[in-house]
Amino acid sequence: MDASPVLPPSATALGISFDGRAYHYREYSYERIADALAYARQDRDRPGFREDTTPRQWKQWAGPTPEERLHMAAHGIVYEHGRYCYGPYRYDLLSAALAYAQHAPGLARPGG
Repeated sequence: MDASPVLPPSATALGISFDGRAYHYREYSYERIADALAYARQDRDRPGFREDTTPRQWKQWAGPTPEERLHMAAHGIVYEHGRYCYGPYRYDLLSAALAYAQHAPGLARPGG
């Protein structure tokens, strides 16, 4: 599963962004968009709320290339929510997931 959702207009209007892995509102990060939306709305409902004009730069996470997906499939690694998953483990880097899959084969998820 590739985590590349399109943000709804309500999220972008509230200043929420997505980096390929997490949703961000101001300096906060969330795994679920519902949590980011809830906090953004709560924050903006506070008396004296001021728009944050500080630009935030979050690392952009890109999904695996077609060639990388071939390597992943050979080892039972899947890409979910911006992370490489092998068995019960999640990795930021494909190289780390591949290294562990080679070290400990047989942890692939059914259907993964």
